[in-house]
Amino acid sequence: MARTLPKQNAVIETSEAQIAVHWREEEYYYPSAKFVGQANLTDPSINERFSERNFPECFREYADLLSWDRYWDTTLDTSDPPFWKWFVGGKINASYNCVDRHLAKYKNKAAIIFVPEPESEAPVSLTYRELYVRVNEFAALLRDFCGLKAEIASPFICRWSPSCRLPCWHVPAWG
Repeated sequence: MARTLPKQNAVIETSEAQIAVHWREEEYYYPSAKFVGQANLTDPSINERFSERNFPECFREYADLLSWDRYWDTTLDTSDPPFWKWFVGGKINASYNCVDRHLAKYKNKAAIIFVPEPESEAPVSLTYRELYVRVNEFAALLRDFCGLKAEIASPFICRWSPSCRLPCWHVPAWG
């Protein structure tokens, strides 16, 4: 049975030293040599390539890593600030870029690792193959039984897990 504590009117002073005992964020963990070796940012010219002088075209390098259904005309449209538009004229399938294109090489690799807040619950891991199956099943359900348009379903589904959001982008008729 829960115990009710008496109401205290006094302010309890806590020193910085007492708080600092709990500051684990200040610890520094050095990455292993294997991790450093596979890093994407090993090229020292990255700072030059992504300098302010090369903005916004420098983001083309990362956009080119994605699969585009239709390539964009303008990297950044600043004609209506603060409502800027990136990659104007381009068309992309987010579900394909997040799941489908990784199947051939990474089908048995974890695509999502969900670690629940209560530490007593076990983490849940989905491989790219498992995620692909779930996304396609849910996309078919939305298409066949709900008859919802993507622009109607997406705002509500975006509150759910990623395996529920991705089907909204996966149904070709919604593109």
